Amino acid sequence: MDQLEFNTYILARVLAEAGAAIVVGGGDSRQIVEDMVHDRCCRALWEIRKVLDDDSLSDPACFGKIEDILSVLETLGPGGGSRHDA
Repeated sequence: MDQLEFNTYILARVLAEAGAAIVVGGGDSRQIVEDMVHDRCCRALWEIRKVLDDDSLSDPACFGKIEDILSVLETLGPGGGSRHDA
């Protein structure tokens, strides 16, 4: 998945959740799209960080942590890729 495809998945999810639409063509529209995707990615990274910082899980639970991280990606839309069973 390339950067454009990744951004497209995330933006589509953000727009669907907001019930919004964007009219592309103005000088600011590209920046608005980039800001929206950036905000969503920062939130996803924060969620991933919280999963990784959860010391209440034992080492065997590491697999579960990875599953939690993949769940965050799946919630955003781009999914876990070809190496994850959904």
